[in-house]
Amino acid sequence: MSDTSAIISRLGALPRFRALHGPTPLEEARALSRHLGGPRIFLKRDDLTGAGLGGNKVRKLEFILGRALADGADTVIVCGGYQSNLARIAAAMGARAGLRMELVLGGVPGEPHPICGNLLLDHLFGAKVHLVETEPRWDFGSYIEDLAARLRREGRRPMIMPLGGSSPEGMAGYIAATIEMIEQFRIHEIAPTRLFVAVGSGGTYSGLTLGEANLSPGYHVTGISVSRTTEYLVDKVVSETQEARAMLGLPRGPVGGDLTVFDQYIGAHYGAPTDGAREAISLLARLEGVLVDPVYSAKGLAGLIDQIRQGRIGADETVVFLHTGGSPALFAYDPADLLLPGQAA
Repeated sequence: MSDTSAIISRLGALPRFRALHGPTPLEEARALSRHLGGPRIFLKRDDLTGAGLGGNKVRKLEFILGRALADGADTVIVCGGYQSNLARIAAAMGARAGLRMELVLGGVPGEPHPICGNLLLDHLFGAKVHLVETEPRWDFGSYIEDLAARLRREGRRPMIMPLGGSSPEGMAGYIAATIEMIEQFRIHEIAPTRLFVAVGSGGTYSGLTLGEANLSPGYHVTGISVSRTTEYLVDKVVSETQEARAMLGLPRGPVGGDLTVFDQYIGAHYGAPTDGAREAISLLARLEGVLVDPVYSAKGLAGLIDQIRQGRIGADETVVFLHTGGSPALFAYDPADLLLPGQAA
């Protein structure tokens, strides 16, 4: 049995709650490529995964919720920011699966959290929402464990989901996505040399690097951090992929020297729009009719655009940009924070 066949078999043996609308499209962004003077750019449209208005988290949650159901959980605790994409999609998929979803959503003291964008959808999907102040941003203290203990006393069977769905099950979703893309490359008759993706907690990036190491898709995965330093993410990915390797019996995993993550596109802080992100939102919308959110995909695309302009990617190359979704977050921002000067005139 080939490595690919063995990996497909192992993925097939994992519990899975299927909700993905896939394969998601692989679309050539011809106008954007012309605007930038090359290379060929393809958009992997994981904003169109379906459940809960779509996004990369659907692929992760298929395996994470599959495991929760197999283990007899009736409640899932999800943590994230006030406008968490994971929480929104988990709320939608949990509703379909008959799971009670407890969303612990945090932000730094004084951070506004109007009920709009993703947070509005969390309520519409019927999740129980807990709003807490977190300082630093991703430190929930004992709140999550205390909530789990209270739910157990009430007779519930909760599962705590890691931040961002960054677990071996979540990574499995993007190993499966690598297999999907390899087939699409064959159909399109292309051989991409690079794949760019925004990196938050690192689960999607980790799954893609495991796919690169074990499936030989032909591209190198480049991450654009939206919140954390390169050093932090490289150490985290190397450590966390070891558990996924063991679970899936994968022969290879990334080491620090294999990983490419840029952290110069974060801006003032997580979620703060940058000039590059504003330009990326405008360019993709006006040239391709595709929306990207200011938190993740716009910063990832801004990184790709900057790397092209610096001449670090050849005009004769083919690049894939993995669109991770998140467009509902656009509606949580003041338009003045997203529009370029003169754009609303």
